[in-house]
Amino acid sequence: MVSARPKVITPNHITHLSSCEVFVFGSNLAGHHHGGAARMAHEQFGAEWGVGVGPTGQCYAIPTMQGGIDTIRPYVDEFIEYAKNHPMNRFLVTRIGCGIAGFKDEQIAPLFVDAMFVPNITLPLEWKFIIDDRWMQMYRTNIHDEIKKQLLVEVPEVITVEVLQELCEKCLYRIGACYHTLIPSIEIRYVIDTDKFGYACFGDFFFYQGNLYVFESDEKYKDEHNAGVVWATFHDECEGHGYAHEVLFAGVRTPYKDIQGDYIYTGDAVMTDRLGLDKEHIYGVQALDFWGDYGIKLDNHCLGLSDCHKIVRVGTVLFNLPKLAEIDMLHYIEQRSSELHSWYGEGPTGEVNLRHVRFTPNFFEDEIEYIVMDNIRNDDFNWRK
Repeated sequence: MVSARPKVITPNHITHLSSCEVFVFGSNLAGHHHGGAARMAHEQFGAEWGVGVGPTGQCYAIPTMQGGIDTIRPYVDEFIEYAKNHPMNRFLVTRIGCGIAGFKDEQIAPLFVDAMFVPNITLPLEWKFIIDDRWMQMYRTNIHDEIKKQLLVEVPEVITVEVLQELCEKCLYRIGACYHTLIPSIEIRYVIDTDKFGYACFGDFFFYQGNLYVFESDEKYKDEHNAGVVWATFHDECEGHGYAHEVLFAGVRTPYKDIQGDYIYTGDAVMTDRLGLDKEHIYGVQALDFWGDYGIKLDNHCLGLSDCHKIVRVGTVLFNLPKLAEIDMLHYIEQRSSELHSWYGEGPTGEVNLRHVRFTPNFFEDEIEYIVMDNIRNDDFNWRK
């Protein structure tokens, strides 16, 4: 199993860097990296001799040997702005100035209070405690609330595929860094195989060139891991996050539940008391952003799930699925949901629709396969799993 650990604290001992990581160390203005973290930066991570300020190799130098605390502050502020302008890099700030330069953690840590609001800057654990304690007492405010205000991502009430892609783009760094705090609370469903759905929370999936990828922790997905797509998306290996592989999108969880108390997902096939609780009235659930709700798109109007008192799920619209990359699978649910019923009585009968939606997800192509399944499998073909 791969264990995903959020990269939000600078490790005490840094022995290697991933592709996106930057080693932030204390230097002197002359750039003579003789000892401590500066020597490690020069010998292991590409810091250039003679450069005492700013980025070189996989490092960033902040001078701390030229005077008092006030002489360090401008360089720290310059670094924080640099980190903001390079959002896909992870800046690992070491305990700069607290070694050879002779300063104490309590003196240096407050210089980095603004860094607490930048998700791609990690600080030593000791500094986070100092900043929390000292600044909360000084200003009588909870710094965590301020961080939440600045870092929280606004999420629309209705999640379409386009919204999902936009949110992933906004939170790309946090996804790659396993930074699972202050991110949208969204769950999606995807197809694993015939009769098998998987579920992933926001932070464990991403999009690349219009395709959906999910990070899996189970070793059985090791051979399916697409390292090239991960690097192209995050400019990093995303070590410890899991194995990323392409999947078929199968819906997003709505806030509504069926009569059994289970959450309804877009792509579910349902019957509702507002349209008739019988097999002749089966409809697919969609994200109706223009309607401001999740619901059913009919021929000449829409019905929001908020207007339904009873909702019975009888399956999903994910039957007769195409193979990956054959069509636009991200919008497959919308297309299939609209085709599932016919307001004017054309198309498949209720009996056929019911058989299709019960045995999902599947890749069956011929109607005889559904008929055979209807005769030989029932309870053991469980689309609710």
